[in-house]
Amino acid sequence: MNSHQYYRQVVSVTEEFLGPAAERFVNRQIEFRLGKPPETIDRNDIPKLKETLGVALGLLVKDQAMVNQAMHKFDLIIKD
Repeated sequence: MNSHQYYRQVVSVTEEFLGPAAERFVNRQIEFRLGKPPETIDRNDIPKLKETLGVALGLLVKDQAMVNQAMHKFDLIIKD
């Protein structure tokens, strides 16, 4: 899988929980937490991004079951 595919999968999972704001949200998290352009992430970035997005989603969504579901979907991206 290439960087763009990882990026699109992360955005897709996040969109399920944040809707249209997801792409901007993901971009800021990648740039701030990983210090790289969003479409350059790779498989090795996903665990840290999963952790970062999990904390942020927990604050925004306030539904632990939804956060757990998102974390599971990020795990599937890692396994791909």
